[in-house]
Amino acid sequence: MLGEVRMRIAVELGYPSDIGAQCAAVRREVIERLRTWAGVDVSELTVSVERLHSVHSRHTNRERVR
Repeated sequence: MLGEVRMRIAVELGYPSDIGAQCAAVRREVIERLRTWAGVDVSELTVSVERLHSVHSRHTNRERVR
C-alpha cells in the first residue's frame, strides 16, 4: 500500500447550485473510486472550482437575460 496520498482536482460546475454539496460529492466519489480501483487511500483531496456555467448561457442561440 502506498503512503500518504494528497491530490488536487479541478471541476467545472453548473450554477446556480449547491457548490459545497457538489464538491463534497466529487470528493467522496473520487476517494472511493481510487480506493476501489487502485487500492489507493487518499488522505487529502482538494476540490477546486475552476469555472461555473450558468444554466442561462448553455444555449448560444438565445439572447442573454439582463
